[in-house]
Amino acid sequence: MPKAPSASTSKTATKSAKTKTSKEPKEKRPPSAYNVFVAERMKTWKADNPGANAKDAMRAVSVMWASAEENPNRGKPPKSKKAKTPKNDAPMSSSQPVSDEHEIPSSDSV
Repeated sequence: MPKAPSASTSKTATKSAKTKTSKEPKEKRPPSAYNVFVAERMKTWKADNPGANAKDAMRAVSVMWASAEENPNRGKPPKSKKAKTPKNDAPMSSSQPVSDEHEIPSSDSV
């Protein structure tokens, strides 16, 4: 016979335990120079290019931002991105045979 769920482990019990008490709302940050620039230029770009999709609009406005006077990084080279390294945490599959080809010979066998 299955065990009956208790009130302390049911979803409603955990939801009520996780609900936050009301506290003061966080103060919003002021928009960055980029946010202000995009908001202004996006309106004019969309008016000049009706029917264009949002991706094209953002691409065009971001190109404008690169040379805009409001841009604090204007004239600086872009930062280089770090190359992602693959994670080797996954265990080897048991269906693949282990190969001894890449073993380093010991000093005794040389």
